[in-house]
Amino acid sequence: MHFQNNYSLKKQCLAILGIVGLTAISTISFAKASTTVFAAASLTNAMQDIEKLYEQTYKTDVKTSFAGSSTLAKQIEAGAPVDIFMSADLQWMDYLQKQGQVNPKNRVNLLGNSLVWIAPKSQTSKLDVKKGAVPAVVKNSRICTGDTSSVPVGKYAKSALTSLGWWTTIQPKLVETEDVRGALAFVERGECQLGIVYATDAAISDKVKVVGSFPVGSYPAVVYPIAKLDQSSETQRMYQFIQGKKAEAIFKKYGFIPLHPAAKRK
Repeated sequence: MHFQNNYSLKKQCLAILGIVGLTAISTISFAKASTTVFAAASLTNAMQDIEKLYEQTYKTDVKTSFAGSSTLAKQIEAGAPVDIFMSADLQWMDYLQKQGQVNPKNRVNLLGNSLVWIAPKSQTSKLDVKKGAVPAVVKNSRICTGDTSSVPVGKYAKSALTSLGWWTTIQPKLVETEDVRGALAFVERGECQLGIVYATDAAISDKVKVVGSFPVGSYPAVVYPIAKLDQSSETQRMYQFIQGKKAEAIFKKYGFIPLHPAAKRK
């Protein structure tokens, strides 16, 4: 009887251990199945939609972090566990490639965008943006854009303003932010009378309006590269999904310009 009780107790213990083991394996599997994506702040709305669609399609978890491309690149360089990186310019992707964080075979130029001038909805004047004299409204306004030394939108803006011959006049008026959404928020609140942001950021706000654009060729082409930093099958699937037809439709909805048609992609 004593032997039978011990045997029965051992069976129960093994069963409990088996359940705990299966739970642990399930948790580990789920953790491995999740994908972490670092994306430029301007991609926030589009990538949130893509994230939801991907999770619904594949019943898996996606973790996203949005900030200035410079901030994200520095975090990756410091060892942040990231599977996919989406930058708002080529320079920060190139930076990580030089650091050995990005394999050139695992990156693609995915999207394009453009720069626009924005103002609060209440403003009525339009900007005549051309080389030469700086319009009075620009001289007399606080102007928001990203940090012109590191944040892509700020660097594009500096290039554009320099090519117009406006940089020296405008620089003292600039309010430089950590990312493009910060610049957008300042203009939405009226703390800046003008802002330089991406066309896609202007489009998602009902508190600002576009009051001007830059001449063609006045700044480098705005290119968003994407790279996979992990070689797992789950990362590969998400990497391909972001380049696929369904994701492309979402990017287009928000005004991004696909650089390579996804006709042959999933």
